[in-house]
Amino acid sequence: MSTRRFISFIRTCQARGAFLLAWRYKQFLRTLNSKIYSNKDLIGTAELQVSDASMGVLRGTFKPIEKYFEIVQKEVWYFWNSKKVDYKRWKSLRFNVQLENGFFLSPIGGYTIEDSPEFPDEPKNIDIAGVHHQIITDFLETEPPRSFVEEPWAQLNIEQKLTFENELKMELPSKKSSTRLFKKHEPQHLLNGVNCSAICHDQRSDDVLYEINGTNVQDCFALVHLTWKGESEVEGYPNTKLYQDFDHFKHDRMYPDKADWKD
Repeated sequence: MSTRRFISFIRTCQARGAFLLAWRYKQFLRTLNSKIYSNKDLIGTAELQVSDASMGVLRGTFKPIEKYFEIVQKEVWYFWNSKKVDYKRWKSLRFNVQLENGFFLSPIGGYTIEDSPEFPDEPKNIDIAGVHHQIITDFLETEPPRSFVEEPWAQLNIEQKLTFENELKMELPSKKSSTRLFKKHEPQHLLNGVNCSAICHDQRSDDVLYEINGTNVQDCFALVHLTWKGESEVEGYPNTKLYQDFDHFKHDRMYPDKADWKD
């Protein structure tokens, strides 16, 4: 066999191998049922799969229910038809996606729903961009999927999630606080300016785990002991501990709590 034919043969094998690997990977990917919320309202469901693992993109066919048509659809149409996107208006819809295991996603890139008034009968899709790679690995690529929470830690419902997020926002130090107006150097909390998405909570206490992202933090999760003061806290509160990833939190806190719970 000539060198040229040999190289051609190798390239053919590589191409076929890549195709087979991609096919096997697609067959291996799990599909997760999920619930889609806007604020406290359930607006539909979707079966999510990984669309682009490197970018943390999930995609699935969106199956809307009546609430979607009542309160969200016109906003989706406005989003797609606007020459300049009003992100504040879009974020006011406060979308949340909860996987079938109870985990709420916190995508850095946000959510988009494909829905056009010109094609009302076409299937609607939802795209979720910037999901943390560990979440994709643990819940969508591992078979069987890894567990989410262990008692005494518990998953959240949508009302709890929004309540925990609202309370944290109120407790974080505010620059407008009258007690700090005359301070030259405003004390900053670890989570000031950071997006915080409530994930789970300790049933025995006011400890809540948040998935976080922001330009001034390197860690991905924050454990916060809420004070339920309902307003800006004093310096150093609410008490917060950062974790590099979900496994870090599990081994440092969840698994030891599980052992104490059983005892």
